[in-house]
Amino acid sequence: MKQKKYLFPFFLMVLIPGTILGLISLFGFSNTLNRKLSDSLFHLLPSHHKFSKDIVIIDIDEQSIAKYADHPELGQWPWKRNIYPTLIGYTKLITPPKITIIDIMFTERSDYDEALVAANQSLGEISHAANFRDGGIVIPREGEGILAKKFNVPLPENSPFPRYENASFPIGEVGITAPMLHVVNVIPDSDGILRRFAPFIRWKNNHFPTLALQAFVEGKQYETEWKDGHFVIQKEGIRREIPLGKDGLVRAYFYTEEEIRNIPRYSAAGIIESLNQLNSSEVEDPEKLLVPPSLFENKIVLIGTSAASTHDDVVTPFGLFPGVIGQAVFASNLIEGHLLKELPEVWGIGFTLFILIVGVFILFVNQWHFLRNIYPILAISMFVGLFYFLYRMDLVLASSPFIIAFPLSYLMGFAYLTYTEGKEKRKFNNVLRNLVDPGVVSEALENLESLKKGGEWEITAFFSDVAGFSSISEELSASDLARLLNEYLSAMTKILKVNSGTLDKYIGDAIVGIFGAPIQNKEHPRLACKTALEMVSELEVLRSVWNEKMDYTKTAREMKFRIGLNCGPAKVGFMGTESLASYTMMGDTVNLAARLEAAAKDYGTSILVSESIESVCKDEFHFRFLDWIRVKGKEAPVKIYSLVSSVSELIPQVLEAEQMYEEGFRFYSQREWEKAISCFENVSKIYGYKDAASHLLIKRCQALFQNPPAEGWDGVFTRTTK
Repeated sequence: MKQKKYLFPFFLMVLIPGTILGLISLFGFSNTLNRKLSDSLFHLLPSHHKFSKDIVIIDIDEQSIAKYADHPELGQWPWKRNIYPTLIGYTKLITPPKITIIDIMFTERSDYDEALVAANQSLGEISHAANFRDGGIVIPREGEGILAKKFNVPLPENSPFPRYENASFPIGEVGITAPMLHVVNVIPDSDGILRRFAPFIRWKNNHFPTLALQAFVEGKQYETEWKDGHFVIQKEGIRREIPLGKDGLVRAYFYTEEEIRNIPRYSAAGIIESLNQLNSSEVEDPEKLLVPPSLFENKIVLIGTSAASTHDDVVTPFGLFPGVIGQAVFASNLIEGHLLKELPEVWGIGFTLFILIVGVFILFVNQWHFLRNIYPILAISMFVGLFYFLYRMDLVLASSPFIIAFPLSYLMGFAYLTYTEGKEKRKFNNVLRNLVDPGVVSEALENLESLKKGGEWEITAFFSDVAGFSSISEELSASDLARLLNEYLSAMTKILKVNSGTLDKYIGDAIVGIFGAPIQNKEHPRLACKTALEMVSELEVLRSVWNEKMDYTKTAREMKFRIGLNCGPAKVGFMGTESLASYTMMGDTVNLAARLEAAAKDYGTSILVSESIESVCKDEFHFRFLDWIRVKGKEAPVKIYSLVSSVSELIPQVLEAEQMYEEGFRFYSQREWEKAISCFENVSKIYGYKDAASHLLIKRCQALFQNPPAEGWDGVFTRTTK
């Protein structure tokens, strides 16, 4: 039964979202979403890597182009190529940089190519840019074969690196004399955002290093290794394992927007101005120049452009940036080893399914409501915590499975939980609304599980029964009897509910009630006493109405009832079957209340209560001591009282009679039968009518006078009937 109970929630919260995730993953719809979501999380989480201190940029920026727009040697963009040897030469004035990497294409012939050729041959450690593309007509260009042979890196033909059809190499002698070559292709994701880069790019069957790889190896010899699907590059004792994806790309670590904007960039105009100052001897100390040459000492220098007119911009996770900035980030990643590995999506799906299964237990098995309330916070915290833990290890967990499946699972699970609990609440509400005042039903249903489970609480048990009801029922027709019971029970039950009592059951004309459950209430003894007194008053009203109308029979119009009250611990809760259950009470406390209701007949009182009721309510209500009795089924004696009235309504005559009664009972306990009888007779005289309790004790004294009790008699009367 329980397995069936949890099977549908498991289907809703785990199987349906899991199937959706499987389909999304199968058709590859989640790749871009995973990367977008991880970008957002990267922005929120603290950065744990710093941009490489080895990289600087010579930037042909807006200021440079604007300043030299009318210069006879430079002019409009693109600048004449003889300026680049000047820029490169300036960086080598003191201690040369490790390598100079040019992020500008020289694929067309120019009158100033000789300057670049001379720079290649004399300045050394320079890497020129190549660009590959797809589409168009493939037209072989002179020198392509030489360049392919010179710069090709021998890698397996089945490598996963991106392949292109057409190549744009540096033109003519510029390319042939180039000390090094790198590819500047960047490959954005399907949403247009640049997040990944490739260490190598393929053209035909040749492999060429990208700018980032060239920056890492610094033009020196290096070795590549493929092992168990892992790609490794080694140079001068440095081993860098590159976590390639299936398409040969690796996820870049983009640091923070502040770090990217603060990458050391020196304006080309500033370098030209510094060189002019140096040549004119305006500044003798190079360190006082606008751009000191020492800034490039042992650095990896990238020469690129950020001017808008050059149209070399890329979209990064932080927005639009110059292409040279993106290349600098990739270079820093390889140099410092800041490479992110995108974990297989099955990791994200597996974690998500684990959270969803936990959700089934929390929502449908666990009974701790606080845990149900914090489950979404707990699940999101676990996801963010795991994501950040892996992120610190440069691993990227697929986010879309959790982002898609968890809200869907939680909403369906919560909706089903609300439906089932609502169904159960409606079932219990149907029961409770007939038992409890409607004002407390909603409060009782707030904790449905506790209500269903029940427990052992301090309650007051209430039993009432109509005296001589058998005689009344024999005198009335079936319809009149039903009408009489409806009038009587309706009036009494209304009083019970108004005073926060719970109707346990009707047993013919008898009413069984509970005070203090299902809503726990410390005032339950006082409320029970108040209810009993109000019922006595209400019955007088009913009798008056019946007498005025001359309704029913004389016996019915003179109806009386008896009430028994006792408070103490009892087991309370819904008891029965799944389809038919009633809220009831069980235990010694309940049994004693029933015995007291029956014993009330002997003492001629309407309301008979135990000492436990008297002790907690005596400040508000007046009780008359009656006897010590031992009820059937219990060995311990019980001190019993009659509930007379509220303290405010007490009259002196009652106090005088009760004092006389207690004096008589003291004589009775001391076996002074004649004195006891005299006192009990005086009680009736004080009241002005025959007092049933006193008469009962007189008869008992007379019997004991004729048959004295044995030694050790404690004065307790043992009832032999219920």
